[in-house]
Amino acid sequence: MSKKIYISPSNQSGNTYATGNTNEKEQCHKIAGHCVNFLKKNGFDVRCTYNDDMYERVGESNAFGADLHVAIHTNATAKHNVTGGSQVLLYSLTGEREKAGKAVLKRLAPITPGKSAERLVEKPDFYEIRAAKGITLYCECEFHDTKEGSDFIIKNVKQIGEAIAMGVCDYYGVDFTEKENNAPSGDGTLYSVQVGAFSSKKNADNYVKKLKKAGFDGYVVKKN
Repeated sequence: MSKKIYISPSNQSGNTYATGNTNEKEQCHKIAGHCVNFLKKNGFDVRCTYNDDMYERVGESNAFGADLHVAIHTNATAKHNVTGGSQVLLYSLTGEREKAGKAVLKRLAPITPGKSAERLVEKPDFYEIRAAKGITLYCECEFHDTKEGSDFIIKNVKQIGEAIAMGVCDYYGVDFTEKENNAPSGDGTLYSVQVGAFSSKKNADNYVKKLKKAGFDGYVVKKN
């Protein structure tokens, strides 16, 4: 049976970024979308919520029976006294919680530009961390109140989502594979073939005549 992963992206639209006229909620939803796709491609049973109610999120996660509850956020500090870095917040720095947190941080920290705040953090008072039945990994993916951090997050939402998914794979001993679905041909051209199936040749010929009359010659070439 595949492991169940519940993805909970930030609902904090009021946390504005230093650049890009955007906010934490908007960017974390993008990160979550990519993380979900990568996890599904690697065999996990994944659910993701965009419900802003934190209590309902935790209820959904627990009803789902999530093995991991992954909260996706970006960080900030009122004092602006750090140069940035990614963190994973946990209920406790022990056992499987610590093992899972280290696995994700090991993938996430190297790609984010800041280093001063990079670490696992014990945070049992956060509701999502203490109330979710699955192991909660509260990922703070770089600081958004610095120009460097903000620019990085905005430009690398897919890479951040991928890093979190890779960390989850590492924790469960799954060989991470990125599978591309419906990849276009090398030059970006897509060929849409017009197909019809008829038991009567006469009907088939009439269908072809209609296509040609409409300007089709068997397939449509579309440049991406």
